[in-house]
Amino acid sequence: MRCRSVLTRVDALRTGELPPDEQGSVHEHLKTCRSCDESLTDVGMLATQVKSLVAVPPRSCKDEIADSYDRVDDVWVAFSNQGLRLVLSGSYEDFSAAHAKRYNRCLKSGTLPDALRKQVVSALEGAGVDKPRVDWSDDLSDLERDVLGLLPKIPRGEVRTYEWVARQIGRPRAVRAVGNILAKNAVPLVVPCHRVVPAAGGVGNYAFGSPMKRELLRREGVDVDALEQLSKTGVRYIGSRTTKIVCFPTCRDAKRIREENRVPFRGADQAKEKGFRPCLHCQPFAA
Repeated sequence: MRCRSVLTRVDALRTGELPPDEQGSVHEHLKTCRSCDESLTDVGMLATQVKSLVAVPPRSCKDEIADSYDRVDDVWVAFSNQGLRLVLSGSYEDFSAAHAKRYNRCLKSGTLPDALRKQVVSALEGAGVDKPRVDWSDDLSDLERDVLGLLPKIPRGEVRTYEWVARQIGRPRAVRAVGNILAKNAVPLVVPCHRVVPAAGGVGNYAFGSPMKRELLRREGVDVDALEQLSKTGVRYIGSRTTKIVCFPTCRDAKRIREENRVPFRGADQAKEKGFRPCLHCQPFAA
């Protein structure tokens, strides 16, 4: 089955409406076509977003469903009884507009609980947050929950790639979808999407701008300049001549490799051909 035929059937496949005799052909095509497989993911995300556009009757800000907001240093924070809802810098007008667009709720001034305030401050200072308290009650898809739930598991002072995130959640072809989800992260800083960078090099885009992303990584202990210098030469992994283990450059184990024992690699195949095996800590690629 060709791509054009598959693309006309992906939504019916997603909803279970595709005839059984066609499902097998579509699934076989998706196994070998990354573009069509990503299109299936995009259609699922679009369906989720469309649900959020359903109009609801306006409510007073005095209603119990209204979110509260407060200011922490130079960022605005929206929160509910269950946790953080939105973290954003800039003007209050931009912040309230973003909140209304995402949640269709009112905002009322309030005092951020100490536990939540500590998480925001800790994130701003570069200490990180192990278990973010976030209210994800806006009907996230399973893919979105998997991606956002994985981010806090990336250690402070280390970075991973979009491909790594997609592989870790069992969707190795959903790289583009991962990037879209991170771009829409409602609580950057606290849920550390800044720890995910492009495989090709550089720090990539960020809700608060690339300079802020670089600064956050520096506060967490990442040598951003050294990382970017490696990427300019095409180096993606660092191996140890003595242990035959290969890591992401920012991995805590890679940082302990003596300079004379450091072996740079441009890709996983090159490392495997040399007899190196992937680090169990950072899991740079599949064994």
